Amino acid sequence: MKKLLVIPFALLCFMLQAQVVRKSNPQVLPAFDITQANGQHYTLSDLPAGKPVMIVYFDPDCDHCETFIGQLLKQFNSFSNTQIVLITYVTVPYLKAFVQKHDLGKYPGLITGTEGNSFIVRYHYDVIQFPYVALHDKKGNLIARYESEVPPPEDLAKMLK
Repeated sequence: MKKLLVIPFALLCFMLQAQVVRKSNPQVLPAFDITQANGQHYTLSDLPAGKPVMIVYFDPDCDHCETFIGQLLKQFNSFSNTQIVLITYVTVPYLKAFVQKHDLGKYPGLITGTEGNSFIVRYHYDVIQFPYVALHDKKGNLIARYESEVPPPEDLAKMLK
């Protein structure tokens, strides 16, 4: 009988945790902790002060994400004063393959990592479709956010200037 109660109790705890995370304010940057392809952690406190931030939540298997990230890399010089953080939920080995495929290590100011199954960022912004882009000014305040239908990178760069 006790074993039958464990599963509903665990599910209830998970749902309560998700609700606590969902109560965050999407107008500010989320308190993220992502693991990069090299195994190092990168958190909100690691962001450079005084720079606009673009958070891109993506799925490596998403065709729209692939297209958007390809366009973003072509326009990367337009984001020289912006910290770009690409966040996913996939495992580190899968992330590592994606980073290698796109040679993302050669782009300074671009951080790529996974939040695993914590979903802090995903719940913070209520992400449903990919890619999801959130633009924050140099003080961390939300400027704009886009889901699925994201403007071209050159338009996003203009918003962050």
